[in-house]
Amino acid sequence: MGEVPLARLWHLADGTSCLLLKDPRTENWELRVVRSDATLRSEHFSSPIVAMAEAAQWRVAFESSPEASR
Repeated sequence: MGEVPLARLWHLADGTSCLLLKDPRTENWELRVVRSDATLRSEHFSSPIVAMAEAAQWRVAFESSPEASR
């Protein structure tokens, strides 16, 4: 069994989404920002609480980036 998407933490009007994923074989949580089939950013965390806090910061960055207006 591979990674399991647990939550969509946010979604922007341009289709950019931030997902929280967990691989049951590991202790890590993955935060992944995607648009269509492209992964724009991904990072692993040891705590889901830390990952969710980081997701809030990423949202601010993606909302204000020129790429978000596409």
